[in-house]
Amino acid sequence: MARDGSAGRPDGSIGPPQRSDLLLLGMLAPLAGLGVGVLGAFFRLALDQANRAREALIARADAWGIGGFVLVVAMAAAATALAAWLVRRVAPSASGSGIPRVMAVLEGDMAPAPLRVIPVKFLAGTLGMGAGLALGREGPTVQMGASLAYQVGRLMRQNGADCRALMAAGAGAGFAVAFNAPIAGALFVFEGMLKRFEARLVIAALAASAVAIWVGRAILGNTPEFTASPVSRLP
Repeated sequence: MARDGSAGRPDGSIGPPQRSDLLLLGMLAPLAGLGVGVLGAFFRLALDQANRAREALIARADAWGIGGFVLVVAMAAAATALAAWLVRRVAPSASGSGIPRVMAVLEGDMAPAPLRVIPVKFLAGTLGMGAGLALGREGPTVQMGASLAYQVGRLMRQNGADCRALMAAGAGAGFAVAFNAPIAGALFVFEGMLKRFEARLVIAALAASAVAIWVGRAILGNTPEFTASPVSRLP
C-alpha cells in the first residue's frame, strides 16, 4: 500500500495499471521491434561478410605454405584481441553471451547495460566470429535487442516495469531475427527468460517479434535458417 492508502504497483508507481499504459506499450513494442530487426539483420550481414573474408583469406594463403598459415593465425588472433580489448575497456557488460545478463537484469539482480554495449557487442561479435571462434550469433543479438528496446522505453519516459517489458520483448525479437523464427522468439521470452505469462508481456513480445521478423526478412530474404535434405529411407 502507498502512504495515502492506495494500492501500489510492482514498479513503485501508484494505482492499478492504466489502459493508456497498455496501449502505449503496444505502440512502443513494434517500434522497438523495428530497430531490433534492422540491427539484427545488419549483424547477420556483417557476420556473413566476415566469414566470407576469412574463407577467402584461408584459400589464398593456402598457396603460401607455412607463411600463409602464420598470417591467417596472426590475423585471427589480432581480431580476437581487438574484440577482447573493446569489451574490457569500453563496455565490460558486453562480455559473454549476453543472455544471462539480460535475464539477471529482468530479475532485478543487475543494472541495465549502458547504450554503448550495442556498438561494442556488434563490433566485438563480428570480429570474434569472423576470426573463426566457436560462438553463436543469438547471444549478441538478444543482448543488443534487449538493450535497444530498453533505451526506447527510457526515451519515451516509461516506468521501470514497462522498460523491463520492452527489454524482454526486444530480447525475443533479437532471438527471432537471429534464427528467422518469430514464434520461437516470443516463446523464448516466456519460457526461457521470464518464466511467466502476462497480457502486457504477450502484447509486447509478439508485436516486437512480428515487426522484427518482417524487417529482417525484407533485408535478408525469407529462407529457412537450417535445411536438411530429404531422407528416402533410414539405413
